[in-house]
Amino acid sequence: MRISEIIKDDGLVLIRGRKENHTKGTPWNYDIKQAFTGKRKGWVYLDQFTKSAMRAIYNALSNDMQKKYDNIHIIKLIDFTWDHIN
Repeated sequence: MRISEIIKDDGLVLIRGRKENHTKGTPWNYDIKQAFTGKRKGWVYLDQFTKSAMRAIYNALSNDMQKKYDNIHIIKLIDFTWDHIN
């Protein structure tokens, strides 16, 4: 699942990068599961507030930039989001 698809849903989820080789310039793919299920090692919590802020930034981007959004790793996107909402 791509990040632009993940941020459209509400609620708390766990997310991690897929165990595959990533080619630069292509979209990152992520595994997603419901919070508080199974083991959490290697997973990152993505809460509704953060997803909402990321969605606001995504919606403000032009169509060309929205296509590039999926090519950025989730950790960098979260850091960028928190740096720019304060």
